[in-house]
Amino acid sequence: MGKFIFTTAFFMAIGLVVSTGNAEAADPVLESSDCIKCHAKVVHDNMDDGAKHKTEVGCVDCHANGHPPSTPIEDMIPQCSMCHEGEAHFEGENCLGCHQNPHQPLHIVFGEDNVAVCNTCHPAQVSEVKNNPSAHGEFDCAVCHHDKHGYIPDCMECHDPHREGQKFADCVSCHKVHQPTNVAYGEAVPNLDCAACHDDLAATLVAGTSKHAQLQCVFCHKDTHGFLPACQDCHGMPHPQSMMEKFPKCLDCHNDPHDLAI
Repeated sequence: MGKFIFTTAFFMAIGLVVSTGNAEAADPVLESSDCIKCHAKVVHDNMDDGAKHKTEVGCVDCHANGHPPSTPIEDMIPQCSMCHEGEAHFEGENCLGCHQNPHQPLHIVFGEDNVAVCNTCHPAQVSEVKNNPSAHGEFDCAVCHHDKHGYIPDCMECHDPHREGQKFADCVSCHKVHQPTNVAYGEAVPNLDCAACHDDLAATLVAGTSKHAQLQCVFCHKDTHGFLPACQDCHGMPHPQSMMEKFPKCLDCHNDPHDLAI
């Protein structure tokens, strides 16, 4: 009887050892709350600014293939396409080239050549630059939008202002940033801005004694930089027909439209 008890106990002990050994070798059953025990920085990065990687998924939703020792580390890292598919942007190569920390996916660091990737979400802006040649078209998107995704630079980071005290809002009131040489403006542009490049004409206008001196430059030079109005647009036929036949061009007599008395 004693021999039977000893033999039974011996095999139970072996079974316990084998069972325990297998349990240690198997992947542990983990929840997202366990991850901070070994991966504090990664978890804190995600909690601080994880965007949808924080609000819509947990650690084990992405790292779903197991955990060492039975799962190699490289097999724990998911492919972005596991969730992100179906849009042109997700077809771009090397996601981690811009999204360097997948635990903070909206902290975007630009690479060397970004135009193709930017075009997947911003085709209108890329098309503007491409179809309106200017010095801006010679640079990668990241040259201007360099600090972070969505960053809008001040023009004066690269350009000297036309006049002292000019602000970014003044620049974009005339220049569309992705087609800067196509200068267009509204009725609110002050003469001061025009005088930055056309100071001689502005001085003549201000010093004039005619009604033209009371007008904004953009009243006559409407909408597009370089537009020259016809006098008849405002004045119609101001003189008798016989005079107009003799002097068909207004500037034959009125030498300077900025001061009709000259």
